[in-house]
Amino acid sequence: MKLTYKNEQDIVDLASDTVDSAVCFYPAESELAHRLLASLRSGGLNQRERPDFEDLTSSLLLEAMTVDDHPRPGKKDKTRAREGAVLREIKQLGLKVHADATVTASVSSGLATDQDHNYRAYVEQFTRTISDHARKVDVYRKKRPGFDLGFLIFDEATAYFETLGAFGRPGTDRPHLWFADSAFVEVMRQSGVDCFVWATPYKRLQTADTGEIPLPTLTLIDVALLAQATPHVYSAQRMVSAEV
Repeated sequence: MKLTYKNEQDIVDLASDTVDSAVCFYPAESELAHRLLASLRSGGLNQRERPDFEDLTSSLLLEAMTVDDHPRPGKKDKTRAREGAVLREIKQLGLKVHADATVTASVSSGLATDQDHNYRAYVEQFTRTISDHARKVDVYRKKRPGFDLGFLIFDEATAYFETLGAFGRPGTDRPHLWFADSAFVEVMRQSGVDCFVWATPYKRLQTADTGEIPLPTLTLIDVALLAQATPHVYSAQRMVSAEV
């Protein structure tokens, strides 16, 4: 028994099962983005040492990684610690659970929302994770010359609003579009890869006026097209997690 999405294949399976209505292309559709989506859905991606997946027929390489928005005071993530504790508690109950079973643990860290889900921590974690993997891009490309290289991101962060607080009129909060956020777009531009597949299964936005705001579960980003995009600039001071 293990936590869900802690294995790279779990992340690929999530992406492959995402329906068209929950798929977004940013800043536009492209041949590469569609080829990568088709590869995910065809089952043609095979696990390997590094990068994590390859599709020889479609000439694609894919490296998987996880990002979140948890601050880590003292380098300790209290949400991760609580997830591990829940898994141990389940095992101690002595339930007969298949060895391959996975568990999705919706836990509380016990912290205030801003200390549990924080936009600044989100940007920092994204930047660090992408930059760390980007250092290996040349090595990955040498293994399969001529292949397109993509990063598959499993994003555990909540959704965000940019709010004017007490000075804003009702309904003036701006939903955060993470894939178009200038702070994230610049990191992607500098990554040296060809495409991003960004899975965000936990982002939900509710408003009193309009109800749930539809957000993509999977966003495919052709890095070559980002030069044509006009990213959104958000104020870090005004960003608030939708998980209240």
